[in-house]
Amino acid sequence: MKLLKETLTDAVVLTLKGEFDSFVTNAFGGEIQKVFDDGIHNIVLNMRLVKFVNSTALGAMIKARKGCKAGHGDLVVSQPSAAVREAMQSLGLDRLFSIYEDDEEAVGALGQSSTVEMQGAEESTVMITIPGESGVVVGRLKRLDVDAIECRIDKSVEKFVHGRAVELKFRLPLYRKEYFELKARVESCDTDDKGAVVGMHFTEVSDDDRADIETFVDDMGELRKAARGG
Repeated sequence: MKLLKETLTDAVVLTLKGEFDSFVTNAFGGEIQKVFDDGIHNIVLNMRLVKFVNSTALGAMIKARKGCKAGHGDLVVSQPSAAVREAMQSLGLDRLFSIYEDDEEAVGALGQSSTVEMQGAEESTVMITIPGESGVVVGRLKRLDVDAIECRIDKSVEKFVHGRAVELKFRLPLYRKEYFELKARVESCDTDDKGAVVGMHFTEVSDDDRADIETFVDDMGELRKAARGG
């Protein structure tokens, strides 16, 4: 497999050519690490020239995406060939990765905010458990994106110190019946006379949960844009 790298201001476009299989995943991972070492965590994979991709290579893509997410960026796919699209769909990865029809659209999407502010009835209950402690702290969902969550907490705010591990359980009513259950760490705790708004960054999220959160955030963004006439 050959790889062409184009570095933009805050993103990298990697165009892959040939067969993307187990024999080249180490080289692919090395190229991804070089991008990270340059301080960039937004990557577009142009896969129009990929003739074949196997499950090991798709796993390498998932790993690369996780690295991008850890750096508050993302990895998206541009112009997948028929072979790539079929392989991704067979494993449900078309729900995990954002797919675009050209590089320009993909790069533009990477610069967009993927955060939704919850309002009124949208403020779902979030049950927060602190490992090693009994009981559950109940919060209200204020903000959600693919990497983080903010909750309004009315009491026990002293427990939410920076870096503390927590476990979260919540639903998005009218969107998915099942609960989201994930692990996170506390990033911020801003107190006021009503309690506090606690910001938490996800540390363990299943692929299905992350895909559903991404879809929810994107759908809500489109709905609110349409409501504004945008």
